[in-house]
Amino acid sequence: MATTHFIDIIGPIYQDLLKTCERRKIAVNLDIQDLAFGVSADDSVIIEKFFEVELKRAIRNCAAGDKITLSQTVTDDFYRIAVKNSGANTLSPEEKAELIEDGFEVRARFGYDTIIALKLPRH
Repeated sequence: MATTHFIDIIGPIYQDLLKTCERRKIAVNLDIQDLAFGVSADDSVIIEKFFEVELKRAIRNCAAGDKITLSQTVTDDFYRIAVKNSGANTLSPEEKAELIEDGFEVRARFGYDTIIALKLPRH
């Protein structure tokens, strides 16, 4: 099974995000545990789609002075990738329920950061 490293996925995504956020005066942080972590080709597609959708949502919910954080943690059994934003706008109850139903971990409350995470088993 072909694998790629997490840095090869996150690198271009992060560079594009920096450009977009710089124009909008939104801070960007990385909280990555293992950039060299190997990811299967199938998971790579899932991760790219996750970032595409969730970064659009985060940018839409943020204003100048807000912050977007991309994070990744790795355990023996799974790895977790998350997009966190400090925007004042949060998810509607319907959006939150739909994301949870689709298998995402969601923490979104008015006045707190919004975090949407994708948890994948290690192969």
